[in-house]
Amino acid sequence: MNFLQNAWHMVGWSHELGDSGFVHRTIANEPVLIYRLQDGSPAAILDRCPHRFVPLHLGKQVGDTVQCGYHGLCFDKTGACVKNPVDGAPIPKAAKVKSYPVIERFGGFWIWMGDPDLADESALPDYEFLVDPKRAAVHGYMITKANYQLTIDNLTDLTHIQFVHGKYQGSEAYPRIVTEVKQVGNTVFTYLTFPNGRSPMFYANALPDPEQPIDLVYEVRWDPPSNAKLTARGYAVGDRSKKLFEIQSAHIITAETDLTCHYFFCNSRDYAVGDEAADQKVRDWQRIGFIGEDKPMLEAQQLSIGNVDIMDLKPVLLGFDGGAMRVRRTLQALIDAEQKAKIELVQA
Repeated sequence: MNFLQNAWHMVGWSHELGDSGFVHRTIANEPVLIYRLQDGSPAAILDRCPHRFVPLHLGKQVGDTVQCGYHGLCFDKTGACVKNPVDGAPIPKAAKVKSYPVIERFGGFWIWMGDPDLADESALPDYEFLVDPKRAAVHGYMITKANYQLTIDNLTDLTHIQFVHGKYQGSEAYPRIVTEVKQVGNTVFTYLTFPNGRSPMFYANALPDPEQPIDLVYEVRWDPPSNAKLTARGYAVGDRSKKLFEIQSAHIITAETDLTCHYFFCNSRDYAVGDEAADQKVRDWQRIGFIGEDKPMLEAQQLSIGNVDIMDLKPVLLGFDGGAMRVRRTLQALIDAEQKAKIELVQA
């Protein structure tokens, strides 16, 4: 399967690394290792020693280098082997590993999988809300045995929440839902409105009267290759000038292999900031909603589809599939353009 290479891919949350150690994950079929240099900045290299091909994360960090745990070769942030532990022994010219542009932003590590000369920090989607001190944030992660595009489909078509997450997020207003899709450049926005209904259980704590009817509006912003920002807003019925609450969450999907993906999520709210009990309710929901409900559904879907693209099976499309289809077309156009550019470069 082709992946979009010239884009930022999230590898892990900053807190996963801590002051020492490694974050290592397979990204688009490539094993990647991230570590901190002594000045605190991150470095990213291929997690595979070129000698016997053991994972470098089984070794240790020595200064600003990573020492292979098998035979002691040391590699710097550029991927070059800079030390052979045997005095006087030469370092083979081929003793090097791939390195990646990496940045630490919005509480996470992002790497550029493609041409390093094209790495553009301005292309990173905006998740500034995740580090806003005026908001509360609860992070999480899960590995999912499903293609990353199926997981993005799940986010760009939120009508599934009525059935998959019905206990916590189901709404009596579902029969009256309104959907809308907009696109700005390569960014796709999908909107789902539940008009004039009681708040779902998940948002009840944000309202002084949990029984009051509201207009509930979900906005999903998708940026390539597979990054989504979900904003849920509650309004007084019929009055968008009276916002009752706003919850923003990051749903950052990174392809692991053709049939598996990393799912990084973080819920951010503008109420009950510093309230540990409120944080715990979010953690409980993340465990139930993502790990207990989304994950099994997506993995069952992948097993049913098998090792093919879902579009090759010619799925029946419903009216609210417009956002997911727009995302798929946009992503495929970017991948096709990238592949064409590679071919033209080789032929030049």
